[in-house]
Amino acid sequence: MDRNGHKGYNLDKKKLDKILESKKVQINPPIEINKNETNKNSKPHKCREIYIGIVVTVTDYLYYPNEDGKIIVPHKHKKNIVYGDNIKAFAIDLMYEAYNSTDAVKNIISSITNDTINLSKGTLMKWSKNISEKMKPELEHIEKELLNSYYSHFDESQIKVNGEFYSELCACNGTHTRLWTIKSKKHEDLEKINFFNSYMGIIIKDGTNLYNGFGTGFSQCLSHIQRYLKGICDNVKHKYPKKMAKFLSKCNMLRNEFKENGIIKFDTNIYHALMREYEDILYNWKHEWMKDEKNPVYDEEREEILYFLKDFKVPATNNQAETDQRNIKIKQKIGKFRSKDGSEIYATIRSSINTYKKQKINVYQAFVEAFKGNVMPYNV
Repeated sequence: MDRNGHKGYNLDKKKLDKILESKKVQINPPIEINKNETNKNSKPHKCREIYIGIVVTVTDYLYYPNEDGKIIVPHKHKKNIVYGDNIKAFAIDLMYEAYNSTDAVKNIISSITNDTINLSKGTLMKWSKNISEKMKPELEHIEKELLNSYYSHFDESQIKVNGEFYSELCACNGTHTRLWTIKSKKHEDLEKINFFNSYMGIIIKDGTNLYNGFGTGFSQCLSHIQRYLKGICDNVKHKYPKKMAKFLSKCNMLRNEFKENGIIKFDTNIYHALMREYEDILYNWKHEWMKDEKNPVYDEEREEILYFLKDFKVPATNNQAETDQRNIKIKQKIGKFRSKDGSEIYATIRSSINTYKKQKINVYQAFVEAFKGNVMPYNV
């Protein structure tokens, strides 16, 4: 444990053995310090130091004529001098998984190669565009898996593109993520995207009506509802919004207990008892607010709000979508998009990164394969 009470990560023989088992480690000859004729037979203190060695390598690829006298050269080797796929993958990983700006990536690569490799912003953006094109098969696979999913989380985040406001849309589940850039959060903009017209699963969302007309049903995020109720409770001294919040928390706890015991739904008596309790709170809440012009009582959306009570297969919250969009919020703090094309490239690459991580695929290795033109296999 460290001084803050966190479990420490100390190297030991077991961890070293695991590193050596990977067979991807270079073991160097020992460095003998202070050894002489007098002490050479003494038992030394041994420390095994693990480090990463950065070496810039140059490899010549020599292409000879085939039987027909033709020299077949792949497109990436048409030029006489090129950067290898691994350095491209490393740069993309630094930019899109580690949230670094192009300037930061330039500096990192220059620093770790002792100023040997000095990339330009134009080169980095060219590689970004190149890999986004190569990842189109990944996007098709991701969309297919989401379309076959029983439910998906949907959410949107505001972004700035060249000073103008756009939105980054997200559709995801526990194994796949797909992001898009749209100009505005309007239903007609979603209709232009084939995925939304084809989606026939349950949509988990916040209180927006943006997705009305898509999917086969809606479940509102319990976390959003609770935040909304807390806002009311903090500003209005009425008791029934607080009772509604406590009721929804109790329902979720009860549902979780049933799920942990392998029960897939409430029996009819329990379900109807919960509905009656909801109706009682709603009735009293309405009377408590009856003099107000704007009544925030949940009534018309009750089917979406209480969907999590009748379908245990669907998560009660939209937290997965919020997690999948956290990267875009960090990206906006680092720097804005200069063009819509740049935001779409980001959406493509980040869709793949999120999916790779959910599938426990090494992101860097996946990028190397993508630059080679290979689609990374999934662990499913």
